Amino acid sequence: MIQRGRKHIMAGTAKAANVSKANKAATKSNGSVGTEEPKKPVRGTMRSLGSGIQEYTSKSGELLSYKFRTCVGRDGEDNQVWRSFTLSADDPRIEDLTPARREKAVRKLKAEWEEEQRADFDRSHDKVDKRKVTFEQFVTDHWMKDHVVPGHTPSSIEFFEYTSAKAVAYFGKKKKLRSIDTEDVKRYLNYLKNTKTDDGKKFSPTSQKHFFGTLRNILRYAKRMHYIPVDPTEDLSQKEKPHRVKKQIDFLRTEDAVRFLDCLEEEPVFWQALLNLLLVTGLRRGEVCGLQWQDLNEKKLELSIVRNVTMDKKKKGEFNIGKTKTGESRVVPISTRICGLLTALRAQQKKNFGIAEKEKLEPDAFIFCNVENRFKPVRPDSVTTKVKRFVEKHNLPDVSPHDLRHSAAALALEAGTNLKAIQELLGHADPETTMKYYAGITEEAKRRSIEGTEDILFKKKKPDGKSGDGQQAEEKQESDTQTVKAS
Repeated sequence: MIQRGRKHIMAGTAKAANVSKANKAATKSNGSVGTEEPKKPVRGTMRSLGSGIQEYTSKSGELLSYKFRTCVGRDGEDNQVWRSFTLSADDPRIEDLTPARREKAVRKLKAEWEEEQRADFDRSHDKVDKRKVTFEQFVTDHWMKDHVVPGHTPSSIEFFEYTSAKAVAYFGKKKKLRSIDTEDVKRYLNYLKNTKTDDGKKFSPTSQKHFFGTLRNILRYAKRMHYIPVDPTEDLSQKEKPHRVKKQIDFLRTEDAVRFLDCLEEEPVFWQALLNLLLVTGLRRGEVCGLQWQDLNEKKLELSIVRNVTMDKKKKGEFNIGKTKTGESRVVPISTRICGLLTALRAQQKKNFGIAEKEKLEPDAFIFCNVENRFKPVRPDSVTTKVKRFVEKHNLPDVSPHDLRHSAAALALEAGTNLKAIQELLGHADPETTMKYYAGITEEAKRRSIEGTEDILFKKKKPDGKSGDGQQAEEKQESDTQTVKAS
């Protein structure tokens, strides 16, 4: 009996073992056994649901999470690019669902995530995996190549190259773009405050502001191109951002400007015309150098400002001719006096280059040209040198070509010109720039504003209730009466 019972138990055990093997095989291939409910996975393991979805449970059998994985495409070197995502079990989208409904919801979420990841990859530059792009790679291969170079002037490109190099050196070659957070930005700003330049001095507040502005430009572009989800500079408070120290604007007062023009009469017509334009119209140094004869409209007394000349910092003695600083052209009115100076300069230019008086100069010849080549502009640094020597020679205030631009704005304010007109005259893209530099630039302008207000009030009504005109009439009548009595 005992022996027979043992055989029965052994047979039952073998049968159970065969069933267990069959169940395991079915589970491995189909994820379930027959038509029964899905069998609980072994504790502390992972179960594949197929289609790149894995289910993870704890040792106690509690559901922990789902992991998604998909190939979104191939990079520039034809390597597969993979993305993954972990969905927590307590995610509100699946937390309270039954096992069957939860699995269905998970598959739907995975399909949506996969579509989004592939779309994000398709938007990327050269099919690069954006998560792995370093800060240096993004600056060099994306921001500089696609954003800075195509839409900026040569001088602006040089500026961005210089200011971005500081950030690249700080973050190093291995720092991932997506790993930069607000704390990293704050540490970079502290680094700028405490770092000394080659001459042993610390960076000025203005330099710190420029470095930060470039970093913010890079990160904003990265966000716009979907390389990073958020811009870490947005969380900085105003106090944490660098601020430029406001300095007094250098410009010629009215009496100095008059003396400046008087002394100019001793100079050749070339410099008379050029420096008059700087002082009266407020053109930028490079804009004056970039003027061509086709830009002059003598009938309308106008100059079209369409180009700008800047020195090339990489190639000594060379310069670049491009668009204006704002990238937009504008028209600036000139006086008959300045137009006369330009006419005289044109006649002299014809004579210098052996062109008959009745013939016209080529439209693309430069107004302020090189001595030997009329199709080559005068160098901007030559203008700076001339201004410096001129003010020293005549004992005038030490001003630069850009200070003459400030002087033009100050003189326009004193003449009663409104800030909007000055903005258009100077070619400021942002009206705040005009407000920041020139609102209340002279004490005389502010004084005249108060006097003008009181003058209006005085004409309207006097403290005794009589109008200004009425009181003047009474004063005149009283004066005439005294004169009659005296005679």
